[in-house]
Amino acid sequence: MSERVISLLEQLLAEQQKQTGLLEQIATQNLALVEALADDVVPDPDALPLTYLSGAPCR
Repeated sequence: MSERVISLLEQLLAEQQKQTGLLEQIATQNLALVEALADDVVPDPDALPLTYLSGAPCR
């Protein structure tokens, strides 16, 4: 391979590594957001129960 092709491939690899880092950052932030939203959920006292006291599902 020519020096030019090798240089371009190295640049491409560097950019892909940056992109991967940014995607990992987004995934981490999204996970934190989902966890924060899950902690915020308060059960609706007027909602119908999903299971009986025995644990059997309601129909």
